[in-house]
Parts: sequence; structure tokens; C-alpha cells
Amino acid sequence: MDRLTRCFLDIRDELVRFLTRRTGRSAAEDVVQDVWLNLKERGDSESWREPRAVLYKTAANLGTDTWRRDVHTRKLFSGEEALEDAACPNPGPERQAEAANQLEQLYAALEQLPAQCREALLLNRIDGLTHTQIADRLGVSTKTVQRHIERALRLCMQVLEQ
Repeated sequence: MDRLTRCFLDIRDELVRFLTRRTGRSAAEDVVQDVWLNLKERGDSESWREPRAVLYKTAANLGTDTWRRDVHTRKLFSGEEALEDAACPNPGPERQAEAANQLEQLYAALEQLPAQCREALLLNRIDGLTHTQIADRLGVSTKTVQRHIERALRLCMQVLEQ
């Protein structure tokens, strides 16, 4: 039996107690086994002057890694309740019907607006043009463009609130 194996067997219970404070009992058992495997794979244990110190240092490092991984996992999954409220990339038939109905209502509302007012809104919101660009295109002032867009948005909000 080599020095590492003897030392490991002598202090195994100490290592478990040491790690239990950091990671909990079941994780401590797993980490102690990982300590043994990691150090055994290195194969240079005969050159170590203090195998006990190497075992503790390796246990501390692996214990810290385990603790960090657990904290990260808890953070990732702590908001699972919020996932229920998350938007679905493929909404169900009810949501699709509701959205189609809203679009029809908005389309009907926009059809009631004067052509220039509707055009100003669409150029701004759909084409992404600035008030100045819209004013140049429609041959009106930027203040008029602003009023047209405000009027159209008010009407859209009224339709959506109903």
C-alpha cells in the first residue's frame, strides 16, 4: 500500500467531516471519493512530502467547486415559477385568436384615421423613419407629424384597452 492510500484511509472520516461543513453530508462523501480519484490519477504521490496536506488542499478545492456549482444551480432554477409566466414562442390557439382579434380591431381603427395621420404612424413605427424624414415625405412640419402620431397612438391605445 502506498503512502497516499495509507494516509487517505487514515484521515478519510476527517475529510468527510471537514467537507460536510462546506457541502453537506451526501456531497461530502462524493467529494472525498473525487479527491481520491483525482490524486490517484496524478500518480506522483510518492514525491509528496506531506500527503495529508495535499489531501486536505484537494478536498478544500473540490469542496469549494461543488459549493459554487450548487449555488449556481440554485440560482438558475430558483425562478422556475417565473417560467410559467414567460412568453411561449408558439402561443396556443386561444392566444392566437385573441391576437388576431386585436389586429383586426387595430386595423379597423387605423382605417378611421385620415390618410396622412395613418401614414405618419406607419412610417414611424413600421419603417422606422424619424419625424423629420416623415415630414419631408408628407410635405408637412415635424410638429404636424408629431400630432399625427400621437393621435394615431391614442386611438390604438383606446382600442386595446376595450
